[in-house]
Amino acid sequence: MTARTAAALAAFARLARHPALRGTDPRLAGTFSLGLDVAGSDLDVVGRTANPERFARRLARAFGGRPGFRIRLRHLDGRPTVVARFREGGFPVEVFAQARPPGRQRAVRHLRVEARLLRVHGEPLRTCVRRLRRSGLKTEPAFARCLGVAGDPYAALLELERRTNAELARLSGKSGGVRRPAAL
Repeated sequence: MTARTAAALAAFARLARHPALRGTDPRLAGTFSLGLDVAGSDLDVVGRTANPERFARRLARAFGGRPGFRIRLRHLDGRPTVVARFREGGFPVEVFAQARPPGRQRAVRHLRVEARLLRVHGEPLRTCVRRLRRSGLKTEPAFARCLGVAGDPYAALLELERRTNAELARLSGKSGGVRRPAAL
């Protein structure tokens, strides 16, 4: 684990204990969890809230004075969703909360699929995704490109949840391994 990853995990641990996040079952999703972070990667904190409007007010009171604070309510998957952004411990943070358990939210589901893909494909996939992430590509599109998965990368990764590890291993079929991305 790098010093930067350790600092990010410590920042998440502080956030997870913060009274504003009490009762939300906060989870860290995204690149730090997978060891795929790059300069500028944010801490993706996913939580549950029964009342997004009240939670948004609570976040604004707790973190509204932090650098870069922004918050919005939107609908995602037909559910009211809170998305707040600010800085904590030197890291950009995105808090995302809906009225569903974190384990059923997209970010955590993507994380589980990406972790399985990394276990199945190993270092070649990790190297490919890191290279694309450093070039500015988001995590899900980087996985999709490295594995030759067509279509909307966010939806495609969710479709892979139901696949067995053997099926995941065959994703890059024609080349017999993880695809090398085109020149950047």
